[in-house]
Formats: sequence, C-alpha cells, structure tokens
Amino acid sequence: MKEAKEETGIKNVSPVYEDIYSLELINVNGHEKRGKYVGSHVHLNVTYLLEASENEKIQIKEDENSGVKWVPINDILKVTSETWIRDRVYAKILNKMRKDGIL
Repeated sequence: MKEAKEETGIKNVSPVYEDIYSLELINVNGHEKRGKYVGSHVHLNVTYLLEASENEKIQIKEDENSGVKWVPINDILKVTSETWIRDRVYAKILNKMRKDGIL
C-alpha cells in the first residue's frame, strides 16, 4: 500500500484481498534505458489487489510512472501497450477476479 501511495499520490487505499493476488516471473531482455544498457534479468511481479476512489487525485512521478491514470477496469486490456504483459499478466488477473466474484 505504501508503494501504491508513493507512486500515484493516492492518499486513501485499502486492500480488497489481504494476500498476494498474483505472482509471475518475467524475463526481461537486455535493453537501453535512459541512454544506458541494462542487461538481461528477471522481474518478480507481485500483485496485491487494492481499492481507491476514482475521485482520488493521482500524480505522475516521472522517474517511476509517466503514464499513471485512472482507467475503467473493463478497458485495461484495450489501453495496455505491452502485449506480453497484457496477455500473460493483466488478462490472468482479470480472469482471476471474475472467477473470485470480484468483477
């Protein structure tokens, strides 16, 4: 919750589900980032399911999240530009939310 608040500026957030909701290992190929080479590595993606009011003001934190914004949950797969993440992570989480009766 601390990370969600720090990276979005949201002040009031609460867990929908107390435990880790989704967990993935994501292979990242070597690439350039801000003019520097970043070697191949693995990201551990840990998702917690949190809830906040859409009336909460969000703020962009340039070094972390230049694209943070409110998106209707049914539009998440439409606005995601990273195909691999969309198909393997976000779709998985949405399907799990449907199965769990959250959506």
